[in-house]
Amino acid sequence: MSMRTRCLTLGALVGLVAICACNAATGDAAKATGGKTPAAAAAPKPLEPGATVATIGDQKITLADLDESAAAALARVRQQEFDVRKQSLETLVNDKVLEKEAAAKGVSKDALIKAEVTDKIGDPAQPEIDAWYEQNKARLGTQTKEQMQPQIAQMLKTQKTQDVQRSYVKGLRQKYAAKILLEPPRVEVSLDDDPSKGPAKAPVTIVEFSDYQCPFCSRAENTVNDVLKKYGDKIRFVYRDYPLPFHQNANIASQAAQCAADQGKFWEMHAALFANQQKLTQPDLIATAGTIGVDADKFKTCLETGKFKDEVQKDLDDGQKYGVTGTPTFFINGIPLVGAQGPEAFADIIDSELERKR
Repeated sequence: MSMRTRCLTLGALVGLVAICACNAATGDAAKATGGKTPAAAAAPKPLEPGATVATIGDQKITLADLDESAAAALARVRQQEFDVRKQSLETLVNDKVLEKEAAAKGVSKDALIKAEVTDKIGDPAQPEIDAWYEQNKARLGTQTKEQMQPQIAQMLKTQKTQDVQRSYVKGLRQKYAAKILLEPPRVEVSLDDDPSKGPAKAPVTIVEFSDYQCPFCSRAENTVNDVLKKYGDKIRFVYRDYPLPFHQNANIASQAAQCAADQGKFWEMHAALFANQQKLTQPDLIATAGTIGVDADKFKTCLETGKFKDEVQKDLDDGQKYGVTGTPTFFINGIPLVGAQGPEAFADIIDSELERKR
């Protein structure tokens, strides 16, 4: 795996169940520190945007200048702060509704969870284990199914337990009218004039910055399609290009999709590019275009003259301004979601956004 590829492992089997993103960085710098939690430092007095933060002779640099220069980094910091608060808040809310339900039933919280979740989860059936092994055996190297069976069984049981508990707690939150009111940081993302699906006035807009050569972007396509199918006209989806520099064919593939869009065939080309990421050289792109019903000569001229090179660069520049560092990156009503995550990650944000608009 490239040093530029970042994976956030979710499952008990490291590297096998992951949320991944093609990343422009070469590694993660963050490290956990031990010891006691330090006391919070006093917040500095807020400055006005026009306040001077530096001078060079008689030239001034204002806070507004600084914030514009550091916009992407500041957006990441705000998101990290929100994520920490949101995670803690979710835990607090879940604990409170469990405590309420336990009190209503006259049992302890642990006893409630045991009765409503743990006792309802059996060991996974052999066909489940066999199916998981067949789907993932290419990643397991020389380890046989018999060797991996205990770990696979435990992982599947843990996942099922988490799913059941999540569903149960969700029901309790509805029962006790629990609402999360913490407002997430949002990035004001331009839709530009890029290809889109769904009504312009949909309550939720998803903007994706993606790369046709990124394997995780290809993996995310099925999830995106599932989300669009589930929510229908409640979603407007916009695709913007973010070809990473170390993917040598990504930029020309993005231009090819725009050339197809010029003939009203963007989504057909889009699907074809993700379906076969091994064929993204210029000759391959011209051949692929021939299969989706575009005028081959016009397409070839468009690609060879770089008609949409500046358009692709504009998307890339905008993405950097918004704090995009890896692909795929989604903005759901301006709320960032990074990586090839599952439908539940999208649903968490989308459902919350729809609730806010009721």
